[in-house]
Amino acid sequence: MKKYIIFMAVLCIVLAGCQSSQTVEISLPPPPPPAAKPVPVEPPPVVKLPPGEPAPPPHRDREGPVLSFNSPIDYFSPDGDGVNDVYIAALGVEDESPIRGWTVNIREPVDPHVLFAHFEGEGDPPSHIEWDGKNEKGELVQSASDYLVTFTVADIEGNISTLEGLIQTDVLVIREGDRLRAQVPSIVFAANKGTFEGLPPNVLASNEWILRRMAQALNKFGGYRVTVEGHGNAVLKTAREEKNELMPLSESRAKTVVEELTAYGVARQRLTAVGMGGTRPIAPHEDKNGWWKNRRVEFILIK
Repeated sequence: MKKYIIFMAVLCIVLAGCQSSQTVEISLPPPPPPAAKPVPVEPPPVVKLPPGEPAPPPHRDREGPVLSFNSPIDYFSPDGDGVNDVYIAALGVEDESPIRGWTVNIREPVDPHVLFAHFEGEGDPPSHIEWDGKNEKGELVQSASDYLVTFTVADIEGNISTLEGLIQTDVLVIREGDRLRAQVPSIVFAANKGTFEGLPPNVLASNEWILRRMAQALNKFGGYRVTVEGHGNAVLKTAREEKNELMPLSESRAKTVVEELTAYGVARQRLTAVGMGGTRPIAPHEDKNGWWKNRRVEFILIK
């Protein structure tokens, strides 16, 4: 009984404390927002071609390379005097596709324009080329002549571009021991005559330019006597052709050149005209494409 009374007393005390205590509020963090729903990505539309129509081909480069070929040299003169002895040309290529290969061909100035020198390579061309003016046989370019040059480039798509131009040579005065020599095949005379009579204006202008340049070169070597030699090309290679045609014709042409040089300021007493006929050809008789080199005027400078 005593235990029961004690239990009831404790119970009353506990209940009374609960009724007098304050309510404690507990703050909880707000619930996380609901996860965003993924937006579905629609596949690209499928283009349906009409039955039997092929799909369009992929893009291909159909344009040829854009080329440039530039040289700082106006007149190429590989005569060993240290001025413009090496021809330098800058090569430029722009193309959408990789380059397969390239060539530079240099051809002789007279029809059929035989190939004289050649450069080639695979892939991109070099930034520039250098040329000493000689072909594979060691033959040097001729004086005062316009050599044709073509720069060709092909890309891997088969597109090909070609750029054409000229390499113009100056009068070349070359030292040979104790004398100097210049040979010029580009002075043009009337057919079977020793004069410039009847030539078209552009040919006369070219002759004048060459002879003025030659006069300037000769006056640089004022202490030298000058022999002007006329040379012809033997077609028949007979004694009659040589005596009756080539000798008198070549002498007449040499005299015409002497008169022109005198008019352009070379002292007449320094000049002697000689006809050589076809006795000293440069190109052999069987090389018809080279006959133009035999028809020339040479200038021999001797102290």
